[in-house]
Amino acid sequence: MLEKFYITCEEENHWTLTDAARADDKIIFLKDEYEKFWQKILRGENFALSRYDDGERGLILGRKFEAQEGWNSSGESLLGKALRESLNVDAPNFYYGISCPCCDAAAYYWYLRNIKSPNVTFSNIWLNANFKAFQSDFQKLERDAVLITNWRGKGKTFGRLNVKRHYVVSDDCVKFWAEDGENLIRQIIAEIGHEKNLFYVVSAGPLSCVIIAALFKNNPENCYIDFGSATDLMTHEKITHPYMIDGTPYAEQSCWMFDRKKISVDVDVVLTCYKRPQILKQQLDAIKNQTLAPRRIFLYQDGINGYYKVELNDKILNEFDAYKIAETNGGVWKRFEFAKEICKSPYVCLFDDDTIPGARWLENCHMNSLQNRGVYGTNGVLLTKPEKYPQNFLNVGWHRANSKTCAVDLVGHSWFFEREYLKPMLAKPYSKKYKFVGEDMTLSFSAAEQGFGTYVPQHPVKILSLWGSLPEFGWQYGDDEIAIHKNSANAQMMLDVLKEIRASGWKCLLEQNPTYVNEFSSVVGQITKPDETISFLQALKTGAKNLLPFFGKKTPIFLGEKKYSPLIQEIFNLRPENYHVLENENDEIETARLFDTLRRGAIHIFFIDVYSDIKPFLEQWGLEENIDFTDGRGVLVAVMD
Repeated sequence: MLEKFYITCEEENHWTLTDAARADDKIIFLKDEYEKFWQKILRGENFALSRYDDGERGLILGRKFEAQEGWNSSGESLLGKALRESLNVDAPNFYYGISCPCCDAAAYYWYLRNIKSPNVTFSNIWLNANFKAFQSDFQKLERDAVLITNWRGKGKTFGRLNVKRHYVVSDDCVKFWAEDGENLIRQIIAEIGHEKNLFYVVSAGPLSCVIIAALFKNNPENCYIDFGSATDLMTHEKITHPYMIDGTPYAEQSCWMFDRKKISVDVDVVLTCYKRPQILKQQLDAIKNQTLAPRRIFLYQDGINGYYKVELNDKILNEFDAYKIAETNGGVWKRFEFAKEICKSPYVCLFDDDTIPGARWLENCHMNSLQNRGVYGTNGVLLTKPEKYPQNFLNVGWHRANSKTCAVDLVGHSWFFEREYLKPMLAKPYSKKYKFVGEDMTLSFSAAEQGFGTYVPQHPVKILSLWGSLPEFGWQYGDDEIAIHKNSANAQMMLDVLKEIRASGWKCLLEQNPTYVNEFSSVVGQITKPDETISFLQALKTGAKNLLPFFGKKTPIFLGEKKYSPLIQEIFNLRPENYHVLENENDEIETARLFDTLRRGAIHIFFIDVYSDIKPFLEQWGLEENIDFTDGRGVLVAVMD
């Protein structure tokens, strides 16, 4: 349930390995990698190790910043372009050192997505907890060596190395590359580029990466190592970084990462467009801004059976790698069928059309799935009495935050899972019988049959970037599953499909382990609601009570979209008959139901999202704006006699 997860995020951009003893063989450690590569050096192997960190990534992305070493990046540069090209070396004996998820998760995932080679290790392989061993081991090396360092290292002693050549660079790496970088590489190749079995000690900041890539391509029969600041005590003859000081946290820091040869970071994303085209661009931008960038992004646009249709222009459609536009409403299953047809990556993530994820959502799901395979979503349901569903269940996720990743029976709003789950899911008969419900249950059921669970990754209150649906937009756009049971037809279908699935062998978590509810409750917080929404509705509640005496025994009736139902009913403590959902199972506004409600006479409150749809009908019935109903502060208030 909870105990299977041993990696958590307790601070923005840093993943913490809470129990190294429970890590499996997909995890590699800083100390072990040091020993592996140092033994390669001692054996005289010819290979290259080029190290990339935050400075190199900043240059590649054209960011403006000042580096710790004193040089500046003013934006896009020739060095940044050369660094990006250097990421494309794919050879069995060429290794990339990159940021680790415990130190810089965003950089870690960025490098994994942009480096083709599976040969990945730590950028800080010579530093932190390994630095003391490096100091000792380096001084014992006896090799014919070529040095490429900062100019301050010229003439200095580097252990017992027999220095055949010593090339230097200036303090300003960006300027040096633009003016002298290619000349330096040509000089090295001309002078010693034909020689073999040389030991290249490269400590030239971001220049090291492009120099090593160029020299390796020219002659792979040498050993090219980027030692970076690990040689500063020799180059500068002084302490330049905190990790060089015994007893500091930096000197004791020991890192971890996943073995790139044993994992994939390729994710295909499928967005859905239905009745909220105005949200699509915002959602697409949120997907493109993910720290774990999707390999490809697709769009499935479902059709609308009713009075209108949504037509997207080429500008937005061209931002997708591919799309499918349905002429008629296919229901909730069609996007999963589309995903099965179009997605080729090992991982797939689907989104409802009202879900705006935080920038680290895909990263969050991926990090958790590497610990425990399964289905991951942002709105989880734990069934307490499955025979009464869609009532009697517990929610967790974007609107009820969970401090730790926890198991649930089913998830919604966003689904992250392995592509191989789609085939058994869609082989089930439920999609043919239940057009508008059951896809969430069936995905979890088919995964469970293969031995995999369903989970909601941690949604820490203070780290919204990890959330699958940002609460600000979740409450504004969200169509929470809780609201579906207000439509009696949908509720009955949900119960029917659940009965069929359970009859096929699916057991809910609390049926398997009733005590899990205590563990579950220990990591789940309170309902997350926007403060201004709460204060506004509370004020509205007070105002409605004050108006009641003027209307005798008439009852206030609230009308609105399904997504508002849970929040409004909780704050106003409404009985179901006093909150009327305007849409049917096709999400179409039922005007007959609306008109019948209006004729009953009451205080009517409409949420503005439905105003443009219902206004023509109100006017058709002879109702006048600002006389019979008003549009104010996000709601329509209609007072009927």
